[in-house]
Amino acid sequence: MFKKGQVSTEYLVILAVVLVIALVVVYLVGGFAGMGAGTTETQSQQAWGTAAPFSITILKQSGTTLEMEIQNNDVDKLILTDITMDNVSVLATNTSFTSGEKKVLNATTAASCGIPGSAFSHQNVRITYTKGAIIGKTEFGIRPLMGKCS
Repeated sequence: MFKKGQVSTEYLVILAVVLVIALVVVYLVGGFAGMGAGTTETQSQQAWGTAAPFSITILKQSGTTLEMEIQNNDVDKLILTDITMDNVSVLATNTSFTSGEKKVLNATTAASCGIPGSAFSHQNVRITYTKGAIIGKTEFGIRPLMGKCS
């Protein structure tokens, strides 16, 4: 026969195992994604670093100047014509990119960056470009542009 103490201990062990499995499932499904500021910034950098046709691989902001290293990940030549963020055009240009080419461009943002080391975020990022004879193609960012002020 089982003793009362043994049954209680077995019950608690089973309950603990079920709780750990539930936490692992919630984590894997994404229930804890983006809880920390560092995680959100990392997710932004990963999303923009692999975006297509244009990726943004390096991002620095000081005051209202946002320096971006932009790469053409398309197989064709593209002409970047505009970048809009926070619902404001920050860079109106006609910059040509060959396939795989990287260029550093400076944009002027509406919001000034804070003290060095503080976080910045730009929402609703849209890149407008020309591909061949097609004018006005757009790329929408799936994540905001995030980084630290320099």
